[in-house]
Amino acid sequence: MRNLKFSILMCLVVVTAFCRNFTLFYLNDNLSPVSYTIDYEGDNAVAFLMEKLAQPVKDTISFVPKELLRAYFFVERSLVIDLKSSAIKNLNFDQERYLLHQILRTIFENFKGLDSVYILIDGKRQDKLVNYVDIRYGFSRKIWSSWPVEGGL
Repeated sequence: MRNLKFSILMCLVVVTAFCRNFTLFYLNDNLSPVSYTIDYEGDNAVAFLMEKLAQPVKDTISFVPKELLRAYFFVERSLVIDLKSSAIKNLNFDQERYLLHQILRTIFENFKGLDSVYILIDGKRQDKLVNYVDIRYGFSRKIWSSWPVEGGL
């Protein structure tokens, strides 16, 4: 049964990876989410999305720095993202928060088969992303598939 679940998940991941349309979330001047749809035909969708998030489109802001992604891998219905500490070491609280919001919202929008995302820093589990945001327990689709900062936070 476990092998069947794994096979189904891998099919979902492969189908999603070859999908042509991806939605990315940037921010406007008021720090509200703005979505953009782009085409992609490759098989490295997570790296592609992270790269594109670091390149905001006209009239948007992104808190995702270039060359942030160190590695990623899928474990059952979860995605583990390994980030480079050198790319985020100088972020303040708001930058950490919006960086995570952009990444998580984009991942959950595009990978419907995922239930959670976990974050490593330089290949290791950490308590905080940089100095403020707790990353010990991962991030659930149930909470992060909408924009958590809406409502004036």
